[in-house]
Formats: sequence, C-alpha cells, structure tokens
Amino acid sequence: MSDTNNQSVKPTRETYDPLQQAYETLNRSLFEGELPNCLITLQRSKKSYGYFCNDRFGRADGTLTDEIALNPSYFRDRPQEEVLATLAHEMVHLWQHHFGKPGRGRYHNKEWAEKMRSIGLQP
Repeated sequence: MSDTNNQSVKPTRETYDPLQQAYETLNRSLFEGELPNCLITLQRSKKSYGYFCNDRFGRADGTLTDEIALNPSYFRDRPQEEVLATLAHEMVHLWQHHFGKPGRGRYHNKEWAEKMRSIGLQP
C-alpha cells in the first residue's frame, strides 16, 4: 500500500540516484572513466534483464544520448550483484558502440566477449 501522506519518500530519486552512482562507479573502476554519460531507464521486458540502445534520446540542441534500460521486474528476485552485473553487461555494449565494432543485429561478438572477460564477467 502506498503512503500518499509521506512527502519525504521520493521513489524516483531513491531508484535512479543509486543507479547513476553505480554507473559512475563501474565506469571508473571497470572502464577507466572513458564511457560517456547515458540515460538509464527502467523498462519492463519479459525477455531481458536489460538492453542498450545507442542515440536513443535527443535534446533540443540536437545532442543524442545513449540509453541503458534495466528491467525492474527482476530487482527484488535477483541479488544486487546480479543487477550490477547486468548494468556492467550493458555498459560493455555502450563501450563497444563508442570504441569498438558492434556485432550485427546487436548480437554479442568476439570483441564484446573479450571486453566482458577483461572486466571480470562471463560473456
């Protein structure tokens, strides 16, 4: 049951601020801070824990921003480490888009798998 009287609870900030902090921490520790900022969104998809989409959002000045979407349906059922691993997985796609050669049709390729291993994750 939601508490409409408690004005100190800010669900948006409580959800998105830690995700932004996690992105910044993982960027520094796993990617030497080289990844550009992106927009982290929450999207429910029955088929995935998350996804990356390049140039997904545009600003009035014409600047495009990549998106990393995470599926909040799995936040309660999976340990925090697994949610962070999903974020890092999608960050590898972002890395590959900007600094590598993405596979066709968003498939994982050898370069992507090597980068995953280099940051300590199994492809």
